[in-house]
Amino acid sequence: MNKFLRYFIIIISTTVIFISPKQTIIAQLYTNNDTTSIESLLSRAKQLAYNNEKVRARQICREILLRDSTFWDAAVLLGRTYSWDSDFDSARIVLRNILKHEDKHYDAIDALTDNEFYDQNYLKSIFYAEKGITEYANNESFIFKKARALNKTGDYQNAVKLLNELLKLNPSNKDAADLLLIVRRECRVNKITFNYSINAFDESSPWIFSSLSVGRKTAGFGTISLRYNYANRFNQDGHQIELDAYPSVSKRIYVYFNSGFSNKRNFPFSRITIEPYFKLPAGFEISLGIRYLNFDHNRIFALDSNKVLVYTGTIGKYLGNYWFSLRPYITPGKEGWSKSVNFTIRRYFRDPENYLSLSFGTGVSPDEQQYAFDPGVFYVFYLKSKKVTLDYQQKIVQRFILNCGFGYAREEIQANTKRTRYSADLGLSFLF
Repeated sequence: MNKFLRYFIIIISTTVIFISPKQTIIAQLYTNNDTTSIESLLSRAKQLAYNNEKVRARQICREILLRDSTFWDAAVLLGRTYSWDSDFDSARIVLRNILKHEDKHYDAIDALTDNEFYDQNYLKSIFYAEKGITEYANNESFIFKKARALNKTGDYQNAVKLLNELLKLNPSNKDAADLLLIVRRECRVNKITFNYSINAFDESSPWIFSSLSVGRKTAGFGTISLRYNYANRFNQDGHQIELDAYPSVSKRIYVYFNSGFSNKRNFPFSRITIEPYFKLPAGFEISLGIRYLNFDHNRIFALDSNKVLVYTGTIGKYLGNYWFSLRPYITPGKEGWSKSVNFTIRRYFRDPENYLSLSFGTGVSPDEQQYAFDPGVFYVFYLKSKKVTLDYQQKIVQRFILNCGFGYAREEIQANTKRTRYSADLGLSFLF
């Protein structure tokens, strides 16, 4: 069933349900065949909805509304279940119909405020929150939800003002206090980060890699970062400058862009990355991208045998406090097609800046800065490896973020010759 037809059916069905405060003939027939109380049915629907049986809960809500078209609690629950399933348009149809009949209905306004927020229509969420504040003066829930949406729009000053007012009304409001800390942190749009890593081998001198970056959050380009990378490998010093940006195309599409240049040692002479990301319903996210690496020391951009193209992408899924991600890399070349893959499981704690991450995979990818790229030699992409890494990130004293990681890899250095690599990483960021 196409999208238009599905929404048309929802509009017609809800119009029939809400057409009259009196019961319809169909409702009367249903009542004659079932003596279960409406309250009991609603209780059952709530139980099902809260136990992830939302389809059955919706069926019961419709049965209730056929009995009594003005039983708004069932209509609100019906709209909520659509919203929880990310069917935001269907939720709007149901909830707005309630307001057509009862303009000041608290639960309908509240549900619409949440529905627009979840759909990232933050200005519309603010509109309904303000309606709730107008109809229900000093209501803590609507004040909080307006501040929550203001924070998402980047209006940190007014969000802080509202939260301070809310905490004056109720100093024990933990949600407001927690959000105030988040908003104040969001106000810190600049970040300086230093990273240091060492890769040790069983029979050779270690490799050193470090970086220093300065980043700033912007409205249209996401976080823009300028980064200096240093690598010491084989007694040679390599230097690289990189630029990262995340411009937004729409509320569900953004692009990762990266470009870099080096002094021709330990890094490709130039590199470019373009990778659009698409946010999908049910917590999914996918991307498709390309990494361009140029090893010609005389040209910034080359399209002949001096370049390497790597095709990549991700399939990610948020599930509660967990994030799962699968990223393959495919590199075409004269020796054949190189293939590598990484799988990551990440557990978030208080917020996205506090997490524990486990990754494992095979092969070599251009995103792994620990590998030495010798000028004109690309065989590294065709070597085999197996690796596992563990990363932990923790925010400390609000302005600092500490990151550390450990890794183990068993990898080829040439055909039929393997080595063991141990890695340790340490990073510190300062927010201001």
